[in-house]
This record gives sequence, C-alpha cells and structure tokens, in this order.
Amino acid sequence: MPHLFRYEPIKSGIEIDSLLINLLDPLVDAGHVMQALDAAISDLDSAEIASFDSDEIFDYRAQRPIVTYRDGKIADFVTAALNLKLVTDIRGVNFLYLCGQEPDFRWAEICRDLIRIVKDFRVKKVFSFAAMAAAVPHTRPADMLLRSTKFHPGVKYVQGQAEHYAALSDYFEFAAAKDDLSVTNLRVRVPFYIAQSGTPFISGALALAKMTADLGGPSLPLGDLEQFEDRQEQAFAQLMDSGGDIAQLVAKLEEEYDANPEEMRFASTSEDGIRVPTFEEIGIAAERFLAGQTGNLRDKLASCESEKNKFGKNRISAMTNTADAGPRRKRRAKHAAEKTDLSSSPKACAAERKNVRGSNDAQILPQGKNSPRRRGKHHY
Repeated sequence: MPHLFRYEPIKSGIEIDSLLINLLDPLVDAGHVMQALDAAISDLDSAEIASFDSDEIFDYRAQRPIVTYRDGKIADFVTAALNLKLVTDIRGVNFLYLCGQEPDFRWAEICRDLIRIVKDFRVKKVFSFAAMAAAVPHTRPADMLLRSTKFHPGVKYVQGQAEHYAALSDYFEFAAAKDDLSVTNLRVRVPFYIAQSGTPFISGALALAKMTADLGGPSLPLGDLEQFEDRQEQAFAQLMDSGGDIAQLVAKLEEEYDANPEEMRFASTSEDGIRVPTFEEIGIAAERFLAGQTGNLRDKLASCESEKNKFGKNRISAMTNTADAGPRRKRRAKHAAEKTDLSSSPKACAAERKNVRGSNDAQILPQGKNSPRRRGKHHY
C-alpha cells in the first residue's frame, strides 16, 4: 500500500526513544497552548526527515496556500504542511517531532503511516498534546487530564466517562493501542476566560513541557516560557488589583476549585518536585550539546537538500484579508501563524468575560447538522 509521506535520505538503523505529536488546530488548542509549546520546541536544533503530501491531506479552501507578491510577480507559493523532524533536546538526546497543521483528510491512512514510522525508528514512547477550556482559575497550578494506552505507575488518571470532539492525535492513539504501542495524551485545562480572550496561556504550555519530561519524554527548553509566564502573571495581578467583575469571577472559581476534592484527581507538576541537576549532569549535557553543534544531529542524515517549511512563518502576512471567507476559514486564518504572539495582553479578558460561560472539562456533545463543528464554532 502506498504511503502519504516520504523520508529524506537517512542512515538505516536509527533508534529514537520518543515521538512528540503537536498538530495545530484551534478546536483542540484552547489558549494557544500548543502553539506556545511549538514556539519553544522550534528553538532546538532540528532537521526535517520526512514530509507528508500536502495535496492529499489538506483542504486548500479551508487552509488556503499563501502566495508572496514581489515586484509584479508571484515570488513564492506555500501550503499547509505536516512534517516529521529529528530534534535534539536540551540534554542532547534526539527525539522525533511531528508538527504542522492538523490534516483535513485521510486520517486512517496517516495513522497507519505514523505506526510505520514508530516501528521504523523503534520508538518506545509517543506523547501528544491538547488544551481544553475549563472552569478553573489561573491562580492555581495548571493541571491536565492524562490518558495513556499503557498506564504510568504513580500517575493520576481521572476515572469516569465523557465525550469530546476528536483530533488526529486521538485517532492515532486509538489505533496505536491495537498495536500495543505506548501513547500518552496530555490535555491541559485552560481557564475559560483566558481561552475566550485570545490570550495565550503560558502556564499551560510550561506545564506540558514539564510533565513530558516527568513521564520520561524529551527535556524541552523552559527559559523563555518561564520569562513569559512571569510577565503574564504580573499583568494578571494588575488586572485583578483593578477589581471589578473579573476579580469576583476568579475568587469564585478559586473557592470552587479549593472546595472540590475531585480537582485533586487531575495531574499537575510541582516546583517542589523539580530536581536540580548535579554539576556532573550539567557537564554531560553541555558536552552533548557541543557535540550536536558539530554534527551530532546532521551525522544521522545523509547529505541532502530538504526544502524549508515556509508555511507557518510566511502565512501571517496574508492573514488580514479574510472578509470573504466562511466561519471555518476565518478561524483557520486567525490562528494559522506558526508561533504564538506570547506578549499578548491579558486585559482582553475583561472585555470578553460577560460573553463567555464556564463549562465542564468534558461533556456530551450534540450531533447532526446543527453540531458546533458544522456551524464553525469552537466548543471545548
């Protein structure tokens, strides 16, 4: 059976411990958490080793290609992309990273191809990410709902049943379980008033990065996220000090959060649980990093010229003209930039607060022609 992807020429026999799946779509990315995480990962040394056929998996009317005009001519043309990268984490350990926009078509075939990739590289652990709006305050540590095809000892898994709209990563997780592969999904909870405001929830991205490492995955860069989190906390504190409805809303959410023992069943990272590395460990990590600068990553690739994925970085320049687009295309256009503007002001929360409603973390969703997806609206 033909595959939807092709490898760049690489050496055979490479074994990679982890694969991260982070596909961008606002329907499963409340608070732009996954975009913020992608921005952090993009700072690591990486090389593209496989790409999927965009023509086969994307709806170009929903995720329109971007053309670049220059001096009376079209100088460039880029489409939505789904790529597999070989990335080196901050400890010098390599991992696979599937990134780009979430495909519109042929999910079953894509999942079969991903299972093949996992087996080709003898991947032991797969992690995927999502973010959902919830009635939680931003003043409490970001927590998340964890799922896994193979439970990790000592990890909190919420008991019960719920339904929500699926992402491609959910489809893959379901299929991978039948092949006895280890797949863990980290679904961070975002305060609903932040999710509706358009402000990125940096604490959520930071929590995902830390939890990934806690579960045996790659060690992702935290420095920039921590700096942005500090700035965002200061901005939120100023907003809270101004009083008004937002302060009352947060106080009410805090009261409910602290009084409800069910919240303790969600997983979260703790500053107390962070272990400071020894000098020897720091030295080893530095040596691996320096080795990587002289070919640690590139030595694993045969000499080849792979095209640069320009879609995310160039697309934002054409995102302002969406007047003629339908609701779904407007949504795609608004959120298509590969990197989140992490400096967005949280004060938009106050303007939106009266128009948003808190929701449970999961709910039974309506089906049929009037479902939110068909109407082009977001329901998390």
